[in-house]
Amino acid sequence: MTVVPHTPVRRGVMLAVLTLLGLAAVFAGYLLGQRQSGLDRTYLGVLEDQKRAGEVEVAALKQRLVDGELVREIDQQAAATLRENIKTLRDDLGGLKEEVTFYKSLMAPSSLSKGLQIAEFEVFGGEAPDTYNYHLLLTQVADRRNWIRGDVRIDVIGRQDDRLEKGEHRLEIGERVLSLTDLTDIDTYPLKFRFRYFQDLSGLLALPVGFQPERVVVTVVQQGNRGNDLQQSFEWSVQQD
Repeated sequence: MTVVPHTPVRRGVMLAVLTLLGLAAVFAGYLLGQRQSGLDRTYLGVLEDQKRAGEVEVAALKQRLVDGELVREIDQQAAATLRENIKTLRDDLGGLKEEVTFYKSLMAPSSLSKGLQIAEFEVFGGEAPDTYNYHLLLTQVADRRNWIRGDVRIDVIGRQDDRLEKGEHRLEIGERVLSLTDLTDIDTYPLKFRFRYFQDLSGLLALPVGFQPERVVVTVVQQGNRGNDLQQSFEWSVQQD
C-alpha cells in the first residue's frame, strides 16, 4: 500500500482555479459572440443600404426608360404631324397657284368678253342629307373697271320623285322650279352685289325630300343696265371638296 497525504486545501485551490478558467472561457466566448453579432448586424445594415440604393437606381432607370419611350413617341407624333402639315401646305399652295392663275385670267380683258360675267357656279355637298353649299363668282372684264351693282336670282329646276297613289293609279309630280327663297332662310332677296373686279356669293341650299335637281339658272341684273339681264344655266353637278 501507498500512503497518499491528505491535502484538502490544495484540492480546493485547484478546483477554484479550474472554475475560474471555465468562467473566463465562457465570458470570452460570450464576448466573441457579441462581437460577431455586432459584425453581422453591421454587415446586414450595409446590405440593407445597398439594397435601398439599388432599388432607387432601378426606379430611376425605369423612369428614364419611360421618359425615353415618351420622348420617342412624342417625336414620332411630331414628325407625322409635320409631314401632314407639309402635305397640307403643298396642297394649299397648289390651290392658291390655281386661283392666282384663274384670277389673272379675269384681269386680262383681251382674252374674255367685256363687261359683267358669271364666271363660275359650283355646288358642294353639305353636312346634312339633301343640303348643299353653293358658290357663285361674278366678274367684270373691262379696260377701265368702275363700280357696278345689282341683283342676283338663283333658281333650281328639277323633278319631284314623290308619287301619289290614287286607287290603282300612280300620279307623278312633274318639273318644279324652286327659287332660292324656297331652299334656304334668307333676309334679303334677290341677292345683292357691288364690286369693281369680282365678288363671291355663297350660301346653303336645302332641297325638299324627293326632289331631284337637274340644273340651276342664275340671273344677274345690273343696276343701270336694265333690259340686258345676264342669265346662264348650269347643270346640277356636286363638286368634291
